[in-house]
Amino acid sequence: MKAWVRPVGLGLAAAAVVLGYGLLLWKGPWWFDSSHLRQKDLQPADGVVITGFRTTLVALGAGVIAGLGLYYTHRSHKHTERLFEQSEKLFEHTREKDREQAQLTREGQVTDRYVEAIKLLSSENMTVRIGGIFSLERIARDSKDDRPTVIELLTAHVRENTRDDPRSPKDTHVTADVQAALTVIGRRAVDLGDSKLDFYHCGLTDAQLHGDYRGSMFYYSNLTGAGFSGAKIDGAGLSFCTAERAAFTHSTARATHFVNAIYRNCWFLAADLTNSDFYGCDLSGSDFGRRYAEDGNPPLPPAILRNSRFTRAKLTSTNLCGVDLSTVRGLEQDQLAEAITDENTVLPLSWGGGEDEF
Repeated sequence: MKAWVRPVGLGLAAAAVVLGYGLLLWKGPWWFDSSHLRQKDLQPADGVVITGFRTTLVALGAGVIAGLGLYYTHRSHKHTERLFEQSEKLFEHTREKDREQAQLTREGQVTDRYVEAIKLLSSENMTVRIGGIFSLERIARDSKDDRPTVIELLTAHVRENTRDDPRSPKDTHVTADVQAALTVIGRRAVDLGDSKLDFYHCGLTDAQLHGDYRGSMFYYSNLTGAGFSGAKIDGAGLSFCTAERAAFTHSTARATHFVNAIYRNCWFLAADLTNSDFYGCDLSGSDFGRRYAEDGNPPLPPAILRNSRFTRAKLTSTNLCGVDLSTVRGLEQDQLAEAITDENTVLPLSWGGGEDEF
């Protein structure tokens, strides 16, 4: 059908309706009541009938026009709503495309920054490597998706630069870039389900390991002089390590494994060691006990050893003054006889506890 047919048809129909309505106003009274109306010499009674008919017809016409107006208003409103919905869908689609494009752009920028940081990390210059490490930290903060990769990369950097030969462990002091990597790792944002950090066989002499290292694995590492003060190391693996003069003051080390390791002359003051395992450890000269105020410094409370295990642990000159040992497992009287205790030391409720084998 041609485009002009419908408008012309509607125009003719409208003209016919208007013409018919006009004829109805003019001749209608006689068409509907010709038997009572005179054709000539109209009387007042005829005028009343004619006026009433025409008034009714005008009201009816006005009602029809009003109805048509409402109908077309409703159609216009619906049409506007459809246009608005279509506009909203188009806007949402455009916005989604913009978001996708912005995400792609951001990911590209992160990738470029990541590549540049890797280049810095592989530099021969110490200062440049440290800059690369802190650039990676910024990427981990800006991009949650890249955080695990960055942390694993920094952990690998620590391992590759401190790895000990297990057959001939050496006293390896950490370099400035390794310490920077450890600092970034320790202050990272930790999410549930993050993988455990791998520091097997690392030489971390005098390293400062403050921050969050929960669940990390330090097995067979050299931690001599390492600082874990205030660190979170719950559930960490610190077994088979050499860690003389290490500091665990104020750390939280619940359910941490210190099995068959050397922890001589270490500090555990005010540390929470609940459920930790010191099976077979050499703890000679280490300090778990109350330290009273010295040189104006506030006193430190003893370590918390609730349900910790000390089976076969060596406690020669270990300070247990004021320590609550009532729930400690595997502790024998001959072990405690070698330790330093005082009247505030709470003795175990039971000795040994059948903890004979590891």
